[in-house]
Amino acid sequence: MQRSLTVVTSQKHAVNVEYGVVTHSPARVVIRAWGMHSDLGGRTSMPFDDADSARTTEESARPAAPALAIGRVMPCHAFTERVLLFARGERVATQAQLERLLRSDVIFSDYAPPALAAAIAQRQRALGIARPPAEGVPTPEAASPPLVSDPLADLPPPEEIRPFAGEIAAARAIRSEAMRRFADLIEDSRAGRALELRPARNAVRAVIASLRRNQTALASLVRLKSTDNYTYTHSINSCVLAVMLAQETDAAGVAEHIGLGALLHDIGKVRLPAELLHRPGALDGREWELVRQHPLAGIQIAGSSHDIPEAALSAIGEHHERLDGSGYPCGLAKGRISLAGRVVAITDVYDAMTSARPYHGAIPHQEAMRTILEQSGRGFDPDLVRAFIRSVGLFPVGSAVRLNTGETAVVTRVNPEAIRRPTVLIICDYVGVAMAEPRLLDLAQSNPDTAAREITAVEQSWTLASDIDRYLAIAATAPRYRYAGVDSLT
Repeated sequence: MQRSLTVVTSQKHAVNVEYGVVTHSPARVVIRAWGMHSDLGGRTSMPFDDADSARTTEESARPAAPALAIGRVMPCHAFTERVLLFARGERVATQAQLERLLRSDVIFSDYAPPALAAAIAQRQRALGIARPPAEGVPTPEAASPPLVSDPLADLPPPEEIRPFAGEIAAARAIRSEAMRRFADLIEDSRAGRALELRPARNAVRAVIASLRRNQTALASLVRLKSTDNYTYTHSINSCVLAVMLAQETDAAGVAEHIGLGALLHDIGKVRLPAELLHRPGALDGREWELVRQHPLAGIQIAGSSHDIPEAALSAIGEHHERLDGSGYPCGLAKGRISLAGRVVAITDVYDAMTSARPYHGAIPHQEAMRTILEQSGRGFDPDLVRAFIRSVGLFPVGSAVRLNTGETAVVTRVNPEAIRRPTVLIICDYVGVAMAEPRLLDLAQSNPDTAAREITAVEQSWTLASDIDRYLAIAATAPRYRYAGVDSLT
């Protein structure tokens, strides 16, 4: 028996999602859900009628403190009677800053007290604000120029091939800006506003361009995790991994759309109670059923944007579907899950397993890959699993490894055709003494020296882990290990 869930977006924009095929119709979103009881907000049908729209409009017009979250740029000044906490344009970066802003003595205003004018001007100059408005004269947001110049505007063109050391700063800026733009989308969705996807799409294009300039720099940052900001780091990591996987397959032509879907894949979780997402213990049946509906909520939220690509919407709705039909929310099986859904299913699971969560610790990369391999053909597309291993490797870039010779090395490049034998930078000798001149060695090369070396272990608690970026930069210019006068990388 077919059951359908009708979801109508706040702007009467509709998407018909069935077996991963998306079509636009003028009035509503219809999601076919086979054998599933849907319960978003306690209703199987969720129209936004005129009364709801009017109520939303009325509430958004009321004066209120700005929406606050870690990663959010302040739209106005925040201060107490004597102390400036944040100038307009500054970003909330930590939980402590957020908690300070939530105290009752904080004032939010576009009007700056004269005593704080100098401090505000100094901070805004540091931000690079182009034309700070005159203090005491609020400027309408729609008419004002951007407060801070676009960090993605001055990046090198994607056609320019760059070494790791030349790209890592741009990669960090792209990662940070992508998380900020995702945070903005989260706030918009919580406030019931239609998503403005152009900034996020530009961020995904910047991810693609960075990977074209240097395949290592941005990929190496996927290892960076944050328990406090898991939603943001998980989303950008999934985006980077999805783009890498798409470019390794026939999906390269729609890598941008798949990357956008990966960035937004969990946006439906904004409709869930926060305690469900952060609870260390097990969920009961009712709670688990609510969690299983977040892909449908994500489709509803993303559908509020008129320019959401079909592949992105499919990734949002299908990233928990599995080939054997055991996934959710619709129990789609092989042949009915879109390519975008199959790609993001793998990258979502991989990054989730290798990240620490309240209900489980982070597991090593090799264990996560083993789990994905075990599910190949049942849960995950086997062709995509093989492509994912080729793109990420059994030993990802930035991994600290121990060789059978006792030497310690850092993986600097994945060899897609020899995934167990990457290129490494040997940094410590067999007794653990740091080498004055680290040596680059391609383990895939066929000479007696490289053949004698193999990776035997991954260093999980490495004392020099904070220096990985430095070693990856050194690798671009390090002398190559030579055997009997033969360059091992030639």
